[in-house]
Amino acid sequence: MRMYQVIIVEDDPMVAEIDKQYVEHNSKMAIAGIFQNGQEALDFVRTHPVDLIMLDYYMPVMDGRTFLVKLRAEGILADVIMVTAASEARHVSELYSYGVSDYLIKPFDYNRFQTALQKFVSRREAFAGDKAFNQEELDKVISPEGQRGGQFVDKGIHPVTLEIICSFLREHKSEKLSIEDIAKNVSLSRVTLRRYMNYLIDKNSVIGGVDYSTGGRPSAVYTYIGK
Repeated sequence: MRMYQVIIVEDDPMVAEIDKQYVEHNSKMAIAGIFQNGQEALDFVRTHPVDLIMLDYYMPVMDGRTFLVKLRAEGILADVIMVTAASEARHVSELYSYGVSDYLIKPFDYNRFQTALQKFVSRREAFAGDKAFNQEELDKVISPEGQRGGQFVDKGIHPVTLEIICSFLREHKSEKLSIEDIAKNVSLSRVTLRRYMNYLIDKNSVIGGVDYSTGGRPSAVYTYIGK
C-alpha cells in the first residue's frame, strides 16, 4: 500500500508529539521526520522526497513563512498543511498564496485534523492518474465541504489538552496515579486536571480511588483503563 511520507515542523515537543500521534492514526501516513525549525526541515526535504508537511508558523532559526517561501523557490511541491496559532488574516492570505493546502488554527480539533489528512489523501488519489475531469468531478475533489470541526469535546474539555493527558496516562496504564503525579508531567494546574480526570471517569476511561497508605490524609488516585 502506498504510504505518504509526512514531516512535522514544530518547535513545541508536546504539540509535535500530538501531531505525530494524530498523523499515525491515518493508516496511509508514515512519519519521515520531526523538526524544530524550518532550516532543519528544509535541509531534509532537499534530499528526501516528502508528500506532506505539517508546518508551524512561529519557530526559531527559520519560521514557517520563510521556510515555505524557500520551499517553493526551490521547486519543492510537497503539500503543506499549516498547524499554527497565526490566525491573522494577513498571515492566512499570504500562506495560501504560497500554495498551502489547508490551515489548522491552534488549539486544533482532532476531527478537523483528520479531515485535513483525508482531504490530502483524496486529492492525491484523485490526481494520481491521467484522468480528465468534468466540472462536477473536479468540484468534488476540491470542495471545501467538511472542513469545519468542533473546537471542544465537551464544555471546558479541549481535545488537544485531553490527548496530552491521555498520552501520559497510556504510558502508565493500570498504575495508580495521584493528581500531583499527573500534573507535574503534563504541566497543568491541579484544578484544571481534576476537571479532565472527572471527564475521563464519566467516559469510563479512568477509575477513581483513594489511597489510604500515604501516612497522612487519604489521597485520590486515578487508574487509566481506556484504549
